[in-house]
Order: sequence, then structure tokens, then C-alpha cells
Amino acid sequence: MFQVEVDGCVRQAARVEGRSKRAVAMEFGLSRYTVRKMLQYAVPPG
Repeated sequence: MFQVEVDGCVRQAARVEGRSKRAVAMEFGLSRYTVRKMLQYAVPPG
């Protein structure tokens, strides 16, 4: 998947579905810290 798609899926799982950051990180193969950074911003930086 592309970065923007992953970002959108992470936001959907964490905010809409209410799943924990840890569970989302495990599903997408990301660090918990990366998931936390993704959720800090309303729009992906860059």
C-alpha cells in the first residue's frame, strides 16, 4: 500500500473503529510511535 492509503487506514481503525494504537500497529506492521505520529496530525505532513 502507499503511505497515504496506510495513513487513512490507520486513522480509520484507531479513530472510527476505536481500536488501540498497539493493535493498529501490529496489524499494519508499524511501530506504535509511528501510529502515534500519524494520529497527531489532521493531514499527513509533507
